[in-house]
Amino acid sequence: MRLAADDVTRSLAASWRLLRADAKALPDLDLSRDGFWRSYLALVLVVPSMIPALAAERTLVGLSNSGGLFDAPGLIAAIVTAEILAIIAVPALLVGLAPSLTRNPRFTSFVIAWNWAGILSAALMAVPATVFALGWSNPGIAGFQSLAFAAIVLRLRYCVARATFGAKSGVAGAIACASVLADYTVLKIFGLAGF
Repeated sequence: MRLAADDVTRSLAASWRLLRADAKALPDLDLSRDGFWRSYLALVLVVPSMIPALAAERTLVGLSNSGGLFDAPGLIAAIVTAEILAIIAVPALLVGLAPSLTRNPRFTSFVIAWNWAGILSAALMAVPATVFALGWSNPGIAGFQSLAFAAIVLRLRYCVARATFGAKSGVAGAIACASVLADYTVLKIFGLAGF
């Protein structure tokens, strides 16, 4: 199983359209069984977004970024684990709360769209992390910027859930709220600021 460049382009474009509440973008994702597994393979695309997050977290804890970005293995492990958990926590929670949901084709579509949206979410959150790591903002401004970008990410997650489970199901709001709680929990567990 491989991930082609056109798959990546089409899937990320579909995620961007989902952010704009365009439910017609959902079929642009590969919603097949192979597409399900490829959406997990695509999570490697989150790696570039981890670099600004790492630089921002290093700055917050007083480590210099000029000497070497990768000389704090514990911090690297915390960021990598937190980024991946932030994406897979909600689908895993849904499986734990409603195991029968895994047999629903809508759930498979949700996981595929959620994974691709997770890549876009990480890229969005990399913006305030980059600004802070470059020294263009202080912690207070960076926190405000992170909240603003987190609101965009929350909208994306809501739109993904609404597109996959339907506007009338009422599930989208609950999933969006669960994602906020999951993100907060992950950040607290790893002692990260949340860039």
